[in-house]
Amino acid sequence: MRITAIIANIGAAALAAAPAFGAEVRQELDAISVTATRLERQTAEVPASIAVVGQEQIKDSKMFNLKEALTGTPGVLIDTKNQGYDARLMIRGAGLKANYGIREIMVLLDGVPITDPDSFTRLDFIDTQLIERIEVVKGPNSTLWGANAAGGVINIISKDPLKEQGGTVKVGYGSEETGNLHLSYSDSLGDSWFYSASGSHRRSENSWRGRNEFDTTQVSFAPTMVLEDGTSWATRISYSDANLQLPGSLNQAQFEEYLDSGEAKESDGPWQFSGRYSDTVFVSSKLTKEIGSFEFIPLLFFNHWTHTHPVTGRINESDTYSLGTDIQINHKHALLGREGVATGGVTVRYDDSDTDYFEYADYTATPAGRITAVLSDRKGDLAEQNTRKTLLWGAYLQESLRPAERWLVDMGVRYDMVGFDVSGTVFSDYNWGTGSYVTNPVPEALDVDKTYNAISPRIGVSWEVVEDVHLFANASTGIQTPTDSELTENPDLELVTVQNYETGLKAQGKIWSIDTAVYFSPVEDEVVKVVDGYSTTYVNAGKTEKKGFEASATLRLPKGFQLGATYSYTDYTFDEFSEPVRTGPTVTDVDRSGNTLPYIPTHQYSLSAGYRHACGFKARLETHTWGEYWMDNANTEKYEGYDLVTNLMLGFEKGSWDFTLSVDNLFDDLYSVETTKDTAGKILYKPAAPRSAMARLVYRF
Repeated sequence: MRITAIIANIGAAALAAAPAFGAEVRQELDAISVTATRLERQTAEVPASIAVVGQEQIKDSKMFNLKEALTGTPGVLIDTKNQGYDARLMIRGAGLKANYGIREIMVLLDGVPITDPDSFTRLDFIDTQLIERIEVVKGPNSTLWGANAAGGVINIISKDPLKEQGGTVKVGYGSEETGNLHLSYSDSLGDSWFYSASGSHRRSENSWRGRNEFDTTQVSFAPTMVLEDGTSWATRISYSDANLQLPGSLNQAQFEEYLDSGEAKESDGPWQFSGRYSDTVFVSSKLTKEIGSFEFIPLLFFNHWTHTHPVTGRINESDTYSLGTDIQINHKHALLGREGVATGGVTVRYDDSDTDYFEYADYTATPAGRITAVLSDRKGDLAEQNTRKTLLWGAYLQESLRPAERWLVDMGVRYDMVGFDVSGTVFSDYNWGTGSYVTNPVPEALDVDKTYNAISPRIGVSWEVVEDVHLFANASTGIQTPTDSELTENPDLELVTVQNYETGLKAQGKIWSIDTAVYFSPVEDEVVKVVDGYSTTYVNAGKTEKKGFEASATLRLPKGFQLGATYSYTDYTFDEFSEPVRTGPTVTDVDRSGNTLPYIPTHQYSLSAGYRHACGFKARLETHTWGEYWMDNANTEKYEGYDLVTNLMLGFEKGSWDFTLSVDNLFDDLYSVETTKDTAGKILYKPAAPRSAMARLVYRF
């Protein structure tokens, strides 16, 4: 009888919770975005493709990295080999040429740009345990966010001390000696001052791969002042110590061994000691003040980053300072009797990096001098010294107007200037052909001075056809500069320009939502990575066309069930592209026009099912498929991709306690997250992590 009564009470509680649950769903579907337009607006009214990863999903993820939040977002590919911050991220193909880090995508932290002026973004100083939500704007958005937002914008939004006060303790442990410890506390000092302080430590041995460990320790302090007139001043100060080993790719024999055993202890080639070891100090400060019909939002930010980076052929040691400001002004007004908001501002960002490059000290070589194995990451002779300075400044203006009750129009334009100044001295270099170090009899001077200018217009229209059903269309532009390292390899690289024409549907009901988009993006002078077996170079493709379709749907069923699905279709081709191909000492341009871009699958989809019970039990099952793709620009061979890679979360939440068990790659599928084939015909594989599990306990007080 007692057990029957307990079951009956649980069932009654679940039924009683149903109406409140519907209201919660509605609130979630009416998400607010500030990234696409720099103004707070419901995502349904934004004339652009937006994905919002909400607080509920992030709270139930172990959040070791951005992959756990963004996987399954249509048009977005993200993966990592060691659960750390080495995420490879692409949006609609942008970021394809990045060897590491994030390129061609603007990344914001609480609205503050953390992308360098030359488009490189590091994730090593982001405390993922503090993330509350993530907004993703797909497609070029250079009109508002400037150069190097040609692929899209990601805004990582941290927990706000104004909204969440009290403390949080998180403890996690899992397979591969993976551990997580996080402490945070938020409170107020009187009526005007609020603050939050936090500390996090994450680590994993990842013994399934050789030299694949990572650990990161982060601390932060975020004071916020709020005055009676609504003026706010928010500051964030953080420090991060991050250490990441970077295993290389596998050759065919090594990949087959991995498929048999689930382990990959060695990588192809002699360079077995790659890694990134960094210390970062990041400071940002933003003021928000209203004066009459004007709103002023000036912000300042500073980043000091030092790192040691052993890579193929040499060891980099860099000391980098980045600083900048963005001064935004919003003006509410009326135009032709209709309400509108004008947004304008200026942006300045400056990056100054001093880098020393060293030969490896310990290695074995053949009698001819070819390096066969590196034995440690100890520094040898100085190979190169250089200074890289990048200055970006821009001015933007946008008018947001409601010409009729159900219509909203955004029109904007921006001017950007990006200047590069690279100087240095090369004492020796690694020769890819001979596989050995070559000393220059006379040190070679390095001097690159390049400036790019561009104007980026945009127009977007949103129309509410009937209640909660919106159609949108936009025509936008984006610009992408080469990085300073690409310019060092090829000073003749041109500015990449992107046009984007897009239309879509956003519809939602009480318990369901659907988002769709169709886009066409012609690209001029896209920078393409060329690997010839000896080295990696970068060249401009004449013209590239990107066409695609994206869709996502969510359905909340009675009794706490939720279903979700996403799908994307892509057709990315070179219209005009000649690839330099080496045959012995001779390099010949080979026409690749009409070929499909490598690594981008035609089809990508995800399915998910979730459940929450009033008693506190929760579960989520999701599966992801990344279809086949070409391995090379020549389109000679395809990789099969992966099918139905599945993740599972089980948990229980009651009062201040929250327990979750996360199992990634539930069925232990072994596959390659990226397969490439160079112009010499060599195929390399980057293996995916096998099944892993982690238990996490959270206590909030």
